[in-house]
Amino acid sequence: MIKTATSALSERANGWAAVAAVAAQLPGSLARDYWTTSVLESAPGHYASGVAHGMFGARLPAAARGPGDEMTVRSERRPVGLSRRSLAAAFPEATGRLVLFLHGLVETERCWFRGDDDFGGRLAADLGTTPVYVRYNSGRHVSENGADLVALLSRLVAAWPVPVTEIVLIGHSMGGLVARSASYQAEEQGVPWLPSVTRLVCLGTPHSGAPLERRVAHLVRLAGRSSLTRPLTRLLAARSDGIRDLAHGYVHSAQWAPGHEAGWRPAPGSGTGIRRLFVSATLSRTEGSAWGHLFGDLLVTPVRAGDLTDEADIVWLGGLNHFGLLHDAAVYTTLRDWLRTAG
Repeated sequence: MIKTATSALSERANGWAAVAAVAAQLPGSLARDYWTTSVLESAPGHYASGVAHGMFGARLPAAARGPGDEMTVRSERRPVGLSRRSLAAAFPEATGRLVLFLHGLVETERCWFRGDDDFGGRLAADLGTTPVYVRYNSGRHVSENGADLVALLSRLVAAWPVPVTEIVLIGHSMGGLVARSASYQAEEQGVPWLPSVTRLVCLGTPHSGAPLERRVAHLVRLAGRSSLTRPLTRLLAARSDGIRDLAHGYVHSAQWAPGHEAGWRPAPGSGTGIRRLFVSATLSRTEGSAWGHLFGDLLVTPVRAGDLTDEADIVWLGGLNHFGLLHDAAVYTTLRDWLRTAG
């Protein structure tokens, strides 16, 4: 397994070096165009862009920023304009039943794909839905990306080639928090398309926060007390706003904005009409085991009903890691069958 992982990383590094070498031989304007259209959209560029934005967010130097800064709809690994003409060209078989996929931290929409196979394509075949993949800067505050998702959906629904009858939001990890944030903000704004959002699915989402980020935050506080460890403190302090939000699962600006006590909670009845499915996994195949509770899926611990303020259907799956939730057959079967049930 280690040898296979090392080989894969080596191939990605070689691919990245090749496209970067080509860019270096081009004159200024052509180099910039090549960088954004070929390098950043290549497989190695996808990984590099996702990691850079997720780790540093707005702290990323302007010269290193690229197409991942703005939330975009993606098709065939390219951004799609939100005009009726562009959407009709990108989605020639568009239906009124949309399923939006939101990736997690340090990822892009490509994380959903394994070759040509993905949950969106399977749902299209099984349920007659249209998959829509969204890329966003995972280093920004979750609530900022939630606000952008509300704005993006407003434009998307207005320009979609056929009338939109149903919207399902599916988020992996941080993507689930972004989807929840958007649903709360859409309700606050009273957007007209909100009744079309019937389902929300969260896969491996740290609703009550990620223990790893809480430990890092604690380490930063401890390391800052000594002159010997202050360089480490400065390095860790550069982590993005999105990563910081994961410590407690923040989904609203009132939870992190200066002057607030991080006490915001969804209002009673918030998200009325939106059914929720929260799927979590553990490496352990035994539900409720001590090891499963301690290590979870390596990054997120299992969802517990008492952790949540939302009413949701909760499903646990054993023998999976955090990223296995993106492709596993049991996850897809759970998702498909849940979407088939009456609301």
